[in-house]
Amino acid sequence: MKKPHIAVSLLLFSSLGFTVNAQQHVHGQGELLVSQEGNMLHLQLVLPAADALGFEHEPETTEQLNSQNLLAERFTLNTNVIDVEGKCELVNVEHTLETHDDHHESGHDEAHNEAHEGEHASHKEHEEENHQNIEVEYQFHCDDAVSGITVALFESMPSLSAIQAQWITERGQGLSELSAGKPTLSW
Repeated sequence: MKKPHIAVSLLLFSSLGFTVNAQQHVHGQGELLVSQEGNMLHLQLVLPAADALGFEHEPETTEQLNSQNLLAERFTLNTNVIDVEGKCELVNVEHTLETHDDHHESGHDEAHNEAHEGEHASHKEHEEENHQNIEVEYQFHCDDAVSGITVALFESMPSLSAIQAQWITERGQGLSELSAGKPTLSW
């Protein structure tokens, strides 16, 4: 009887988490949703783009484009993002960062950018109110029971001061705040 209860809880937890994430945006504050059922561990990380990238708009310079591409690769490979305490294999990653080839920064794009410069200026006030989040979802297949995770992002994202974590596993559920001084979530 416990398995169906966990599956329903995971579904409810996930749907509530997605709703909450769509409504909140606080610079310096991220969110992490963790669910585990059987051998599958699912993590959803939501970060303000300002903390993750240093900007909240489409890349406008080669430097911003490179930063976005590097972060996308880092998320895809889970390099210094999430460390799982247990024998787990990353089986799926999805994130909301688009990757762009460097050749897009050609004369055509520069002309395109110049043509829309006035449009960008008129939308500047709107952009200040239009905050963007970056979402990353990981799925791990774990051979061992997982006892916790460590978020390794705080060192590379100094303006990220806290991550509000919610978790549900077969062992229970809970809430916790992670920070540079306390980056580990245990259950």
